[in-house]
Order: sequence, then C-alpha cells, then structure tokens
Amino acid sequence: MIFASDLDQTLIYSKRSSRVGPGEKWPDTILAEILEEREISYMTSEAAALLKKVNGMMTFLPVTTRTIEQYKRIFFISEVIQPKAAVTSNGGNILIDGKADEDWKRRIAGRLIGESSPKEDIQKEFGRLSHSNWIIEERTADDLFHYYLIQQNLAPRDEIEQFKKVAAAMGWNLSLQGRKLYFVPQCVNKWEAVAYLKDVLREDVIAAAGDSMLDLCMLEAADYAIAPCHGELNIMPDSPAGTLLRTEQKGIKAAEDILKHVLKVYEEHKMNVHGASISSGK
Repeated sequence: MIFASDLDQTLIYSKRSSRVGPGEKWPDTILAEILEEREISYMTSEAAALLKKVNGMMTFLPVTTRTIEQYKRIFFISEVIQPKAAVTSNGGNILIDGKADEDWKRRIAGRLIGESSPKEDIQKEFGRLSHSNWIIEERTADDLFHYYLIQQNLAPRDEIEQFKKVAAAMGWNLSLQGRKLYFVPQCVNKWEAVAYLKDVLREDVIAAAGDSMLDLCMLEAADYAIAPCHGELNIMPDSPAGTLLRTEQKGIKAAEDILKHVLKVYEEHKMNVHGASISSGK
C-alpha cells in the first residue's frame, strides 16, 4: 500500500496554520522544518511517531506543491523519515532516492506544450481581475506553475471563484490556499504523478490525504481518502469534502487522525487480502 499525502496543512503546520487558539495550550510538538535558523513548521509528537510507524509498514509518499528545494528543507521528512520517493511541484517533479526522475520530467515538458495555454495568456486574462491593492507579488515554481501572494482580507473571493472556469477552459487550475493563489497547468497534477509511481513501485492500493483543491484529483482516485476538517476543500462553495472522510480534529492535531485512519485501513486491507488468499486455497 502507498500512503500518498500532501504536507502543508495536512501533516505539517506552521504556527500560523496550526489553528491553536490564543487561549489554548500549544501541543507537544517536534520541529519539522527550519529555514535560515528560523523554525518554520511542526508536527505533534504523536503524529511524528505515527508517521514513523506508517513509513515502516507501507510506502509513505509525500506529495506536495512545494518545489524540490522547499521539500528538502522539511528535514524531518526528507532526512529522518527518508521516503523512497516523493512528488514535488504539484506533480511536476518526482524524486526517487533523492534524485529527479528524468523520464517523468520529459513527459511533463511535452504535455505542457500541447495541453495548456501559455502562462502569458492566462496572466493577461487574470489581469482584468488582479489589482495591486490585494496582490503582493507573483512567483514562479520550478518553471512549471506560478502563484500570487495576496492580502486575504482584500481578495475578491467571488470573482476568483468565477475565474476558475476561465482558467479551466485554458487548461489551468486555480487554488486559493491561505495567502497563496496558485495557477497550475492541468497536466501538472498530483494524481498522475502518484499513478506513475504506483506502477514504478509495483504497489496496488493507494490511501491519500490532502486539504486543498490541488489534492482533490488524488483523493478522488485513491482507494481510501481522508481530508482534514479545515482548508480549501471545506470552505469553498459546493465543497466536495462531504463525500470524503474528514478528521474530527482540526489544525495540527488533524494529522493524528489522518495517520490513525491510514493505519486502520492498512490493517483492514491486509486482513481482506489474507482472507481472500485463504478462501481461494492459496
């Protein structure tokens, strides 16, 4: 079994995204990421222990919108857990034993040319909506997609939601995650990268977790799926989260529910396979 999981606001959390209220006690945590001597993200100690257990029992596959460089600085995962493979750049890059899969990179490069409008075209369309009073800056990630840092309280959310249809017609997906508004070509997606690794690693079952629209394709295609009870999937109009299993705990504690669920379905799957083997006389 593969456990394919988003990282930010699914397994790891900054203090800003932890959803620990001002009067609440900060849970017992471990540091997961550091940047230039600054502590960036955390996991609860229980979640960290559960992730180690998951990693020892099945194939743990980090699946993140982060670039390769940004993923590698999450030292608890990249250096302590050391998964065999990882999906970065929202599916645009795959790492196997820490090295980029060149075959996958070639596939994505070819599809970008034929399946999505050029970045400049969608930027021009978005220019009718964007304004300097709510957009702080724009960044490009691994030459695959781009995102805007925004002022959340000033962003025209209804108009952004409507623009998703325009973007989809041009072969792009939009996802608003906190202070970041992502523009991602449709061929750069998490599920297709996971499906590719499913074949490479010769696995047959996928459990998945994620909190945003960029995770939805992976959650819908997985054999088992769970979403935190917070995040984009739960606050957007016509949220699809109602069809997904959701955690009881929110914020940084949600990772504990996710990992306990994955361990549970792993045991159930193992029992089902074992039972089927016995009944068939194998």
